[in-house]
Amino acid sequence: MEKYQGVKFQFHRTKATYSYDKRLNQLNHWANILAELGLAPVHATGAYGNQSYRTGNTAFIITKSSMLPAKTLLVENFCHVVGYDEQAAAFITEGTAIPSSESYLHNALYQAQPHINAILHGHCSLLNDHAKALNIPVTKRFYDYGTQDLAKAAVCLVDQATLFFILKDHGFVALGKDIDSAGRLTLEYFSKLIALLQTL
Repeated sequence: MEKYQGVKFQFHRTKATYSYDKRLNQLNHWANILAELGLAPVHATGAYGNQSYRTGNTAFIITKSSMLPAKTLLVENFCHVVGYDEQAAAFITEGTAIPSSESYLHNALYQAQPHINAILHGHCSLLNDHAKALNIPVTKRFYDYGTQDLAKAAVCLVDQATLFFILKDHGFVALGKDIDSAGRLTLEYFSKLIALLQTL
C-alpha cells in the first residue's frame, strides 16, 4: 500500500457549516463498524478507508481526510462536497474538514452511476488475495491512491450489476442504493471470505 501523503487535489471551502440529515448517523455507524472489523484499518492519524452518501447530482457528504472513526457522531469528521470546478481543478466544499483523499473516486462513481447513493471504501489484504475465489471483480492495474487514474479505473470496471469490487493492490469498494445496502454487502463478502479461509 502506498504511504499516505495527504490529499492530491485542490479544494475551495465556501462555508464552515453544512446541512445533513439522519443519514450522517448511518454513515458514521458504518465507518465505525468497518474500523472495528479491521476493514478500514486505524493508523496513528486516522483510518485507511472513506465513506460517503449522495446529496445531489454532483454533491455528496464524505468522511474527512485522516478521519479517526468513533461511535459518537462528530459532525466535524465529515465534509460536504457540493461539486467539482473543472476550470479551477478543485472540489467545492462546505464544512471545516478537508475532504477524503479519495474524493475523486467517490465523485467519479456518483457521476457514472446515477442509481448509486452510497459508497464504502476500505482495505483488507485477504479480500485482495482471494478476490478470484470469491468472484470479486478487480481493476486491471494498480494506480496510486487519491488520483483521477484510480477513479477512472473504477468507473471502467463498474456497471449496474457490479456493486462490490477491488481496486487492484489497494482496497475494496461497496456501492449501494443507500448506506445500509452498501454496508450489508460489505459484511456479506467479509462473511464469504471467513467461510473460504476455514476451508483452506
